[in-house]
Amino acid sequence: MARDILKTERLTLREITPADLPFLHRIFGDAECMRYYPGIKSFDETARWFQRLAFDSYTSHGFGLWAVTDRQSGTLLGDCGITLQETSAGLEPEIGYHLWREHWGKGYAIEAAAACRDHALHALGLARIVSIVRPDNIPSQRVAERVHRRRETFAKTGSPDGGIMEFYLYITDRT
Repeated sequence: MARDILKTERLTLREITPADLPFLHRIFGDAECMRYYPGIKSFDETARWFQRLAFDSYTSHGFGLWAVTDRQSGTLLGDCGITLQETSAGLEPEIGYHLWREHWGKGYAIEAAAACRDHALHALGLARIVSIVRPDNIPSQRVAERVHRRRETFAKTGSPDGGIMEFYLYITDRT
C-alpha cells in the first residue's frame, strides 16, 4: 500500500507505486505533455525516471516525486514532488510537476506544488526550495509565480541539442 504524504483541499499526494507507471507513461510519452522537455520517453525511460526520482529518492532522501490523486475519487492525475536538481547554487531541492493534460488549468499544479513547498520548508526543515522552468514554458511559470517568492535566471545544459540554455529559477527561502 502506497503511503500518503500530503493532503490538500482537493488532492492527496502519495508515494508512487509500480502500478502507477502505465498511467504516468501516458504523460511522459505524450508530445504535448513533454513539449518543454528534450523529447518524449519510452516506457522503459519513464520507469527509470521514476526509479531514480521516486523509489530510490524515497529511500535516499525521504522525498521524491509523488502521485497526485483526486482526494474524493482517488483518480491519478499526475505527479508532483521534490527532487534534487543542479542549479547555479549547486544541488538543490526542486519542486517538479507533470499532470495529464485533461487536468491542466484547474489549479491542481499550484495546489500540489504549494503543498510540496510547505512540506519541504516545515516538515522536512529545508532552508530553500526552488522550481526550474524554461523561459518559453508560460504555464509552468504561472504555477511557479504563485508558489515561490522570487525569480532568478541561470544557465544550464538542457537544450534539445545538449547545449547550454537559460532557465528561470523560482525560489522560496524558509523565513
